[in-house]
Amino acid sequence: MTDTPARPLTPEQRIKELERQLKEEKQKSALFEAVLDVLRDEYGVPVKKPLGRSSRASKSKD
Repeated sequence: MTDTPARPLTPEQRIKELERQLKEEKQKSALFEAVLDVLRDEYGVPVKKPLGRSSRASKSKD
């Protein structure tokens, strides 16, 4: 990911970094959605998230 800078970021720099991260995550999400669409539409693979499970719950916070 991103290395921790030696000096803390200014609020403006932090906002820019968060905006960059958000853009990257949106692109990643769009890619995954496109892959799922291809799996469903072209290969007939039933892709769905199991009920009662959250991908966020399993992630550890740093």
